[in-house]
Amino acid sequence: MRPPVLIVARQSATLLGLAQAVLKFGYQIVTAYPDDAEIERAARVGPALVVVRPPAEEEARRRCLLLVQQHFKRVGMPILVCVSSKEEEQEVRGLLEGVPTLVGSPLKLNDLYLRMHEMFDLAKRKELRIRTELAVAHREPGLYAADYFNYDTLRSLSAGGCFIETKTPYPIGTAIEMVFCVGVGSRSLRLTGKVIRNGRGDTDAEIGMGVEFAEISDGERSMLEGYLMSQLGTLDLPATL
Repeated sequence: MRPPVLIVARQSATLLGLAQAVLKFGYQIVTAYPDDAEIERAARVGPALVVVRPPAEEEARRRCLLLVQQHFKRVGMPILVCVSSKEEEQEVRGLLEGVPTLVGSPLKLNDLYLRMHEMFDLAKRKELRIRTELAVAHREPGLYAADYFNYDTLRSLSAGGCFIETKTPYPIGTAIEMVFCVGVGSRSLRLTGKVIRNGRGDTDAEIGMGVEFAEISDGERSMLEGYLMSQLGTLDLPATL
């Protein structure tokens, strides 16, 4: 199992909002409220990245940042702090020198994804990658009748490849043909690719195959990237935490 991203926030709605965003990016998560017991428990998990949304109240915010400093910054763990104003950002820089921040209210999900990717991408991917539940038809080209496909589910998708959840993955190195629909109006993409990995997806429950897309036309890539970006809007975190 890959090391997870830890999300630290005080209000349940904030934890849920950030968790949904991070899951959409394809990461596993652990959550914790900013108190001693919760932070100590989360630190034992050994997260790969800590995403913090400090409370709005000054005293509670300072306490949260000091806990993050004590348990994560001192051991060199990557930390990203999401704040709603420049004033909060200055306080973060005073207590957590050198720690990256992201300012926004609401927070743009694309900004969050890009900053996380700049800091530490668990899968070492270069492409924007999201979680999906798109139906996909797939087959080995040329082996079957024109209308014969296997039907499964895309669990993650990027401009460079995808993960197909299936009980019968093709062997690594197999060339395959895929058809799936993206965006408004059920626009279909017909792409070819190669199986580069068999096994688990982003969760232990997902079994299938990782596929790297073959050469994609400019039009197909534009359609795919447009769909990926359309799935990232804004994260409207509560103003008072």
